[in-house]
Amino acid sequence: MGRPASPETSERATQAFIKTLKLSAGFFLLSIALLPLAIGQALSSALRPLTRKAVSIITEAVGERREWKSDDSAALQKEELIIPSTTLYEAFAELYRHGMHGKEWIVALGYQKIDGKCIVTHVYNLKCSISKSAEAEPDYGDLSKALRFYENCGAQIAGFAHIHPWNGRSVAPSGIDIETHSRWEELYDGRFIGIVFNNSGVFRIFHSEKCRFRPAVIGNGVRKVGADLYELERTCVS
Repeated sequence: MGRPASPETSERATQAFIKTLKLSAGFFLLSIALLPLAIGQALSSALRPLTRKAVSIITEAVGERREWKSDDSAALQKEELIIPSTTLYEAFAELYRHGMHGKEWIVALGYQKIDGKCIVTHVYNLKCSISKSAEAEPDYGDLSKALRFYENCGAQIAGFAHIHPWNGRSVAPSGIDIETHSRWEELYDGRFIGIVFNNSGVFRIFHSEKCRFRPAVIGNGVRKVGADLYELERTCVS
């Protein structure tokens, strides 16, 4: 029989065995922890062509959406409507003839595209079927003539101007004015404005947020006194 192992040798063997067990347990736990990563990497490699296709589709869709937004922004851009001071004086002269007698009145404004710019070029003196101190309504037969006139001249109606004779200062559109204007603005796809004068030559240009015109008053004899609020500087009319 061989000699029995010494206590020191037995202790070293036990420690080596325990160390081996610990290493084995550690590698086993590590393999479990790394298994999802290994599976994920394998799936990623297998699905890489599909991933590339998905990214391509998403990129294309985002690009198209940006183009749509760009198109929408362009569509919402307002077009400048140039209103010469001469046409404003012409409109006021006709309106004042009735306003000085305490009656509301309406005229139509027509515009043409000249060198790519929308310019108000004409005032059409409408007949009014109703003309009272706080109410006016155009004769629609005469209004039809005005629209045909503009069409024959290659022009379009730009809006209505009317006078409020019942208050020396008020040029704010009434509730009826706003309601009526909204219908015309919708009819002409947002290309329609309204103007309210008083007997002193002060006037306000009004429209809704959906209006596709951005009015711009040019020429001498008109002074801007507020947001969309103006004053004719020479109001001597006969």
